[in-house]
Amino acid sequence: MYSKLERKWWFIAPVTALAAILTNYLVGAAGLIQPYNSAQWVLYVLAFVGIQRALSFALWLLVLCVAPASAVPERS
Repeated sequence: MYSKLERKWWFIAPVTALAAILTNYLVGAAGLIQPYNSAQWVLYVLAFVGIQRALSFALWLLVLCVAPASAVPERS
């Protein structure tokens, strides 16, 4: 389900790092400084996955605008 671009380490690393930073900021703003129980961990993971997928899509669109050949799959 991931594109060829989303499987590259140089794309995954900044997206994951930025998603972790934004998730910590979001969870901290919500008042959950550190997740202590399973419900808080579930909220943290769901926020991380949502933010990570949104960032991945946004950066994929950016790469598509800058260098279309690297983001579009090759047809045979």
